[in-house]
Amino acid sequence: MDGTIGDVYNKEVQRWRTGAAMTWAVITVPIIFGVYVTLANVDIFHLSQWISDSLSMMFSVYYVLVCFVVAMVTELWCCLSLPTFTVEPEVHHNPIHLALYVCSPRRLGFGLVCFLLSGATSIICTGVLMGRYQDLMTCTNRDFCVLNEHHLFLVTYGCYAGVVFYLFHFLKQNNYLQFSSLQQSKYFQVRSGILSVLQTSFHSVLWQTVYFYPLYWLFGHIPTDWIVHSLGLRRSELPVDSLYGLLDVGLLWQCLLFGWLIHVSWTLSSLLIKVYITERFCFPVESLLDDRKNQCLIDALQCDQNTMVKFLGFLDLCLLSKHSPQRRQTVFSLSQPGGHPHNWTKLSTACLAVITSLSERIQDANWQVFSEASVRPAPDDIRKPPGNHHGSVLTYRGDNVTKETAPPQPTKDVWSFWRSKPVISYLLTEFPDAKSRKLFTSAQVDIWAVEALCNLVAASFVEDKYGVVQKSLPQILTSVINLQENVEKHLKLASSGRRNGAQGPLDLPLKYVLHSSLKACIYRIINTFGVHLLNLDLPSDTSYKLRLFMDFKE
Repeated sequence: MDGTIGDVYNKEVQRWRTGAAMTWAVITVPIIFGVYVTLANVDIFHLSQWISDSLSMMFSVYYVLVCFVVAMVTELWCCLSLPTFTVEPEVHHNPIHLALYVCSPRRLGFGLVCFLLSGATSIICTGVLMGRYQDLMTCTNRDFCVLNEHHLFLVTYGCYAGVVFYLFHFLKQNNYLQFSSLQQSKYFQVRSGILSVLQTSFHSVLWQTVYFYPLYWLFGHIPTDWIVHSLGLRRSELPVDSLYGLLDVGLLWQCLLFGWLIHVSWTLSSLLIKVYITERFCFPVESLLDDRKNQCLIDALQCDQNTMVKFLGFLDLCLLSKHSPQRRQTVFSLSQPGGHPHNWTKLSTACLAVITSLSERIQDANWQVFSEASVRPAPDDIRKPPGNHHGSVLTYRGDNVTKETAPPQPTKDVWSFWRSKPVISYLLTEFPDAKSRKLFTSAQVDIWAVEALCNLVAASFVEDKYGVVQKSLPQILTSVINLQENVEKHLKLASSGRRNGAQGPLDLPLKYVLHSSLKACIYRIINTFGVHLLNLDLPSDTSYKLRLFMDFKE
């Protein structure tokens, strides 16, 4: 079969997975929409009538048609949201970078999609509401018609809800694909995530509604006046954008329910997409077929054009090293004829490449922090004498003290002037821990690479019949220990300290998980081989660090 492994994966696996996720998302729409219709028409003073009317509505042809349209809108949203999901989180340096990221043309296009689809859904939903929310206008007599501002209020709120969801999708990293550390069934993952979906949707709807009301009170007259003048209508005697009109409890209830409908249906669709896309995929360690020779595990590990395939490849290798004795035998096997450990050489080289690359990047970042600290300027009260001397300083040369006068600075520095403004200063101020988080955006791959190597090394003590792993053991130990040392130094240099990952960005725990995995893997190798590791030809600093681990001083 022609094509790279990324192309083959997109055609044979990705399409099926996304199709299954969208199918289940459509299947859940009747349930969610049924709950919405039931609660939207609630009448606590006539419970029997309310239940009978809700049941008759849900079994009507009109309801089925409306539910079908809502399901198609949800499926369209799923299709258009697929390109927004990413396996590597986006880290923003300052508010300006964050604003440019959210307002890029591609993401603004997705925001327009959310705006239109949510507005269309709100128009559809008002059709199944009884009473004053169904139509845009009400005609009192033959002379004129009155604008139904309650209908317009709900439609405006629907468009607003779509924009808010678009912002939350990127600002709260809802498009970040996190791979489960425990391999569980898709059903269990979705079932365990439903409660989180409901809670997140509830908080989001409350938050967005609190801000929508004052916005509508200030700017609600703009769409209202435009529709009135365009269609030749009249406004009602009690406009909704007045203080008294906004105190309508029934209207507030309908807003909360519709916001809940949008957030739950779209967030649950996102959950289904994440569960299906991040499911483990088993790549063949080696292939005897010529048309599949470029679609093996090593090809997945080296697939830089498709990061999803690369992540799934390292996940498969990590799970292979833990739970697949038969596939480990294929990794430790020798090629025939020739007797060369090609499988082990290729896989270990790919893992060591990503480990070494991250270690070098962290080491460069650590040196940059050291250099910035060493050239930090002295306080102004030490460098400059009192009084206005146009930048004159005292310079000590041996026993003589001379006075040097620096050239006068410009009286007006435009950049410094604007940076001193509070708003500009806030927009350009770097987020805490931004540089550190940027280093570890791809750390999940390194976690899997470290765990895979260490598990294969530990398993080779019993399963490696030909001793193919022992030749690479010095290089593996050196790379892993160097990475562990660089990560530990980086964590000590980090100024923000450790924070709770549940309250901060979703990618924040990556560096701490990597640090813990490195230590655990080193100790596993030590527990497997013991003092025999001291007989390896290791660099002096690696041997010193290894002895510290053996003495449990690390």
